[in-house]
Amino acid sequence: MQKARSIQYMYSGMPTTQTGSFSMTTISIGSAFESLGSVEKGWPSKTFKRFVASLDAYRERVENRYAGAVYPEGTALAGQPYDAANGGVNRYSSEVMIPAFLNAYTSGGGGLDIFPAISKMLPNWTLSYSGLGRLRRMRRIFRAFNINHAYRSVYSVGSYSSFTSYRELMNGVGFINDVTTGNPVPSCPFDISTVSINESFSPLIGVDMTFNNNLTAKVELRRTRVLTLSMTSQQLTEARSNDIVIGTGYKVTGLNLFAPKRTVRAKQRRRTTTDEDGKSKSTAAAQPSRGFSSDLNLRLDISFRNQASLCRDIPTELTQATSGNHAVQISFSADYALSRLLTLTAYYDRQMNKPLLTSSSYPTTT
Repeated sequence: MQKARSIQYMYSGMPTTQTGSFSMTTISIGSAFESLGSVEKGWPSKTFKRFVASLDAYRERVENRYAGAVYPEGTALAGQPYDAANGGVNRYSSEVMIPAFLNAYTSGGGGLDIFPAISKMLPNWTLSYSGLGRLRRMRRIFRAFNINHAYRSVYSVGSYSSFTSYRELMNGVGFINDVTTGNPVPSCPFDISTVSINESFSPLIGVDMTFNNNLTAKVELRRTRVLTLSMTSQQLTEARSNDIVIGTGYKVTGLNLFAPKRTVRAKQRRRTTTDEDGKSKSTAAAQPSRGFSSDLNLRLDISFRNQASLCRDIPTELTQATSGNHAVQISFSADYALSRLLTLTAYYDRQMNKPLLTSSSYPTTT
């Protein structure tokens, strides 16, 4: 968490403004594998419906914190008991939507904190297992065999700033002046426009293999998801990407393509030494070879990617796709060492894209 405080000493009351950003690791696996749905069904999401349905309950929980409160000094209703008729807790305010968002999409929700305590921080992980390559039957085929998995999920408040008219009641609960009526209304201390959850399985499951004949192969399944909650537009944007990557490589050592194979002899020189009797004798010392290894490196990668970005409107609960595509990419490369200082590279790349929304774009091949 980063904080910056600015105090204006030249003005009465020394107004203070606080800005900053916040991020912490969390776990959001519970909704990670939910189906994206289809356009015919309106891109349904059970997690999103549960999030919207919980807003009223969270608004009541925040409203209950003001029970028996008195409007603070310096406001139009100073000294009077709190009355929701003068302006209550907004259903779409950050102190309501952010806790409901964390409760619906992460495993560390349930409270009313916009900035969860360090005790709510959950670990991420990276796992790699190479034990299968040590089995006797596996060693006959593979030199190395690794299984990989990695998970990362980060909750972030991109930036926030404190309200200049904020008057604290207790423990982060207070009032700000309504821009329309001028009356004090319940609010948290900070103006927060967006929060996000960035989740990635990189990879969800991956296998790296090295065969005994120097052939290497890799297969990976990757998933990423970015959830962005906007308090200003009252929308939840969900961007997903699913990737399958298949790669293989092979190294041919000592391959002579453009010249006959030559044997480089080591040059010899004479070296004079002195024995125990003081007599000098001459011996031959070998010079290191000045040859180089002409290696041919081959690499082939094929990837399949499905991307989609959905915009979910919170008041109406309507969802529409804003972008997305289905992409297939094929990459082949060959590197050959012509000399110590010169390497020849040949490559072929092909990428095919099919848009999710045919009304805004068209299929392309590069």
